[in-house]
Amino acid sequence: MQASNHSFAVGHADQVAYYAGRHAPAAWPHQVGAAPNTAHCFQRRAVLDTPDAPVRCRILVGAAGAGKTQLAANEARTAWQAGQLDLLVWVTADSRAAILTAYAQAIAEITGSDPADPEQGAREFLAWLRPGGAGETVRRLIVLDGLVDPDDLRGLWPPDQPVGRTLVTTWRRDLAREGLGRQVVTVPSFSAAEAFGYLTAVLAASGRVEPPEQLEALARELGHLPLALAQAAAYLGSTGLSCADYLRLLGDDGRRLADLVPDPGGLPDEQSLPLPYAWDLALERADALAPVGTARMLLELAAPLASDGIPAAVLIAAVRYLDRQRTDRPAEDAEPDERADETLALLHRWSLLDYDPADQDRSVRVHPMLQRAVREGVPASRAAELADVAANLLFVASRTSADEANSMTFFLVPPRGRAPHLRSRALDFPPDVLRSNVEALTRNAPAMMLGSGEPELRYGWSTGQELHDLVLRVGDTLADDGRPQAALDYFVALLPTTADRLGARHESVTKLRGRIARLRAESGDLAAAITEYRRMIDDQLALLAPEYELYPSQRIHLVEEVTELRYRLAYWLEQAGDLPGVARVYRDLLADDGYIAAVDGRTGPPDFTLRRDAAEWQGKAGDAAGAVVVYRQLVNEQFRTRGPENSGTFDTRFSFGHWLGESGDARGAVTVLTDLLNDQLRLESHEIAQGTRDTWSNPYAVATNTDRSAIFRTRAALARWRGQSGDPRGAVTLLSDLLNEQLRVLRPDHPDLATTQQALTYWQEQSRGRGWLRRR
Repeated sequence: MQASNHSFAVGHADQVAYYAGRHAPAAWPHQVGAAPNTAHCFQRRAVLDTPDAPVRCRILVGAAGAGKTQLAANEARTAWQAGQLDLLVWVTADSRAAILTAYAQAIAEITGSDPADPEQGAREFLAWLRPGGAGETVRRLIVLDGLVDPDDLRGLWPPDQPVGRTLVTTWRRDLAREGLGRQVVTVPSFSAAEAFGYLTAVLAASGRVEPPEQLEALARELGHLPLALAQAAAYLGSTGLSCADYLRLLGDDGRRLADLVPDPGGLPDEQSLPLPYAWDLALERADALAPVGTARMLLELAAPLASDGIPAAVLIAAVRYLDRQRTDRPAEDAEPDERADETLALLHRWSLLDYDPADQDRSVRVHPMLQRAVREGVPASRAAELADVAANLLFVASRTSADEANSMTFFLVPPRGRAPHLRSRALDFPPDVLRSNVEALTRNAPAMMLGSGEPELRYGWSTGQELHDLVLRVGDTLADDGRPQAALDYFVALLPTTADRLGARHESVTKLRGRIARLRAESGDLAAAITEYRRMIDDQLALLAPEYELYPSQRIHLVEEVTELRYRLAYWLEQAGDLPGVARVYRDLLADDGYIAAVDGRTGPPDFTLRRDAAEWQGKAGDAAGAVVVYRQLVNEQFRTRGPENSGTFDTRFSFGHWLGESGDARGAVTVLTDLLNDQLRLESHEIAQGTRDTWSNPYAVATNTDRSAIFRTRAALARWRGQSGDPRGAVTLLSDLLNEQLRVLRPDHPDLATTQQALTYWQEQSRGRGWLRRR
């Protein structure tokens, strides 16, 4: 807009800067533009303490609401009032046009010149500042507040002069680079002490005194962010609420941040945006960069997680998830790891999060107020979906290598023949990192994480949603990390709230009780663990009472759960040395199997393996004769169904012979084991002739020999019972032949060699003793 006197006006219709054609040059000192007024109860902070060697260009970088503008204004005001400046220029640098306009205004006021347009005026101002210009010796400070885009300053940086200083505030970390005489100052949120001091002072100014612990809690809840603290204090002042009441409102899921800060007209300290919208511009700009929309979506997935550290693996998984949602991904697009790094670096540049790729465990940190603003900006229809996706991403990333090892750890039936408490120690990131993220998810989506049941359901357990697996995984990983007491404390604290929420007999409660019992056992309190397992079994069986009117499928499922618990009980009874107790549990397991068969309509004999295990424990508990009765039935059954030379039949025949001997029938044991040995040798000869014999897999053995471990075992047992039957010479002969064969095929350090040698020595001594008796 050009006037007849060669004056001009620039700007938008709602904000026009008018430059007169002619006016008197400025007198020193002179200020161009208005710095913001000092914030109420302004807190001086050490981040801007003047270094020993003053820096000519300083860049303050930090997230929205960190207090950069107030710090810059305080430095400018202090220098001005101390008489250190001839010229102070305050520029609201939110666009290139604004910077050009401010520069043109400055040269117009300083010289009284008539710049033809803002571009010309900016060139004249910079020329005035440069060496040889009229302003070369003018002590000046130029503040560029709120720089949004580094490109806006291209060609417009104030020249580096000994008497000149430049101060820039910005979100953009890519602008904030050391070098070229520039010092970068990161402006964080208040420290805990600064936040407490600010709240105390600002409330005291209005005659308010709050308990210190409430002020500290409020500061923590607001993440010590100066903008949040100022608006919360203003809200307290206008409403008369106490800190405790305000904290309760902050924790109320039905309350949004926008409801808990003043309206735009009541914002303190000349602030222009309510807290929930403080990051909108930065997020909008970042989200517009390629791939469009990814920045916001990634931040939405990070919003329900922990503010103090999200593992890199979770965000890489998040990028993979977002990829599947995209329909415009080019074929040559980067790999997920690279794209995750690029997108996180983008958000880091805009101070929307802190990204440290070197820290894989806590690579991403997001301010809790920003997370809340993002969550509240998501439509309700998507909020639950995003929390579910974030939980699943954390679950997948948290420990992929240990899932199989732990799938049967606490609750399911352990593999037979293997200790059921084996764990994998392969943790993808520390348990404390997982715990903080799970706790954040629980706060933000309690129904999803803690379940939603119907405790009064007549069937005795809820059909509602159960505990999320992540909640259980926290305790599991603490135990895996060698911290069983921490895991026990975690599960014990979780149990009563889960029982209240879901019902005492909900499956999730049973899982918690099983974990608690197991950890007590591993800590050495076997009696408490065994008692708890028995209570759990009784509680489950009580649901079979007629008043619950369970369907057949429900009864079967219930007894299957009891069966799983019985296996756990049996294991810990064995560790406690209560072998009769183990035998009783196996009798109960047989009864469970029979019950399931009757309900399910299954015909035929009970599970063979279960009967064999029950017989074995019956013998170990001292009832060898009873074990013989069962094994005789099992051998006859296998002869009919598998034949005498099946490997499974061989194992059963061996156990049958063993318990015959233990029951006092050593001659019967010799007969059974002799027949077994002949069948094993005949089968071995046949397999060798056919070329189907397995080679030796024992690490102590010579690799070229066939596996004879079962034959060796039978010959050793036969020797024992032959000696026990009154034929020590026969035992010596068998053991001598066995030792020679073992020396031929086993390595010298094989432990069976020492066992055989010891048995041979014993029966040689017994044989010599019997010969002396005969000579007498």
